[in-house]
Amino acid sequence: MPKPISSSPFQVMEEEAYHAFREWHLFLVLRQKELETHLVSGSVPDKSPEEKPEFVPQEAQ
Repeated sequence: MPKPISSSPFQVMEEEAYHAFREWHLFLVLRQKELETHLVSGSVPDKSPEEKPEFVPQEAQ
């Protein structure tokens, strides 16, 4: 069945806002899982440039 054509752009905006409100908690749960996997995979941080030893060239022999 085709989607009814709304007579007002405000009616379209209201419908989109309603669906966004209804789906907001699902978005938050999915985003939280995404952030947790990102944080777990990055739990071993690389050394910062301050912690890395400076390059000291060896003297030519």
